[in-house]
Amino acid sequence: MFVITNNPMVKEKFNPSTNIYFINDSYGAVLEATKKSIINEYSSLLSHPLSGSIKPNETYYKTIFMLETNSQSIHIESLEYIESAIAVYEKFIKTKQRPDWSLGVLHDFAFVDFYIAQSTLSRMGG
Repeated sequence: MFVITNNPMVKEKFNPSTNIYFINDSYGAVLEATKKSIINEYSSLLSHPLSGSIKPNETYYKTIFMLETNSQSIHIESLEYIESAIAVYEKFIKTKQRPDWSLGVLHDFAFVDFYIAQSTLSRMGG
């Protein structure tokens, strides 16, 4: 298992043994990196790319759990989910741009994403 995230709190507070691929960029960049991993590394999704109840244009952070597979083929269901998530992200960003959040608000969003990620990891037995 590995994690793709742009959340510095996940990077700092997750167990050091967790394989974290940190993206120093936007929510959309996390989705694109996830898609590349599915296509190029034949990995698959362990968590839904739109998990949580916060719309993509209302937060900055996203953490996605992935599974390394021994397959030599693309996991089609994961590819369909991530492409759908990218389309939703682009629709929301196009219709309503994200505000220029203060550091305090960004910290709050980081905590919410961290909490969701930590809960997801616990449910997976990690």
